Amino acid sequence: MYGPKRDLPSDPDERLGRWILGGVVLVAVAVGVWLWQRNKNGDETPPVAEQPVATAPKVKNPIETPAGTDASLSASDEAAKLIGAENFETMFVPDDFVRKVVATVDNLARPKIASRMNPAKPPAGSVATVGNDTEIVLGAANYARYAQWVEMVDALDADTTVELYRRLYPQFQAAYESLGNPDGYFNDRVIEVLDHLIAAPVAPDTIVLTRPNVLYEFADPALEAESAGRKLLLRMGPGNASRVKMKLRDIRDRIAS
Repeated sequence: MYGPKRDLPSDPDERLGRWILGGVVLVAVAVGVWLWQRNKNGDETPPVAEQPVATAPKVKNPIETPAGTDASLSASDEAAKLIGAENFETMFVPDDFVRKVVATVDNLARPKIASRMNPAKPPAGSVATVGNDTEIVLGAANYARYAQWVEMVDALDADTTVELYRRLYPQFQAAYESLGNPDGYFNDRVIEVLDHLIAAPVAPDTIVLTRPNVLYEFADPALEAESAGRKLLLRMGPGNASRVKMKLRDIRDRIAS
């Protein structure tokens, strides 16, 4: 028994639409059969592995601590041995020494250093100036206030200093992380600060000062805008600054990769 005969669509557009739909179905079936047959024969093209995106290394200047280093090594005691006990007592504050060293190094390239976090005692005396109410100039006598510091830095043996730095490095790194740098590497920051100081401009022959409040400031806005570390180099005078920079270069060469 035959079912009722269906009439073909009389509309030409409708007939064309059915032909197109049927063609698409046939093509899809043919492609499916071809892919199945290719996979069955084991000749499918292997997927291309995604290439990892190149990223900058997290640690640029790794420091290796010597094997067998005592983790409880006293940084202040070792620093006193390096520069002499008398110098250390005169020039440094031993309390919380590692943390203060790390905070100060980090801030040397910033506008200010917090005095409470500075392990170094200020140079003796007050700022030496010459001039009058019309113009105040930083006096050459001010440079002598830094003589003890410059002589101490100048006398440092770079190899011995860096060896102590390597032994104490785990303590420095831990302090750096605790001060708000959980993903930072302290030695990389040290290199940045050293480069910043080494590239400091040479002090002009005459440095004019102003005194808007209690403390003196550089009258030249460009000098006043310099970092705390570069201002320190300016205050100690060009000759002293040159000697300090030379030692900084020696140390940098030994801790940079």
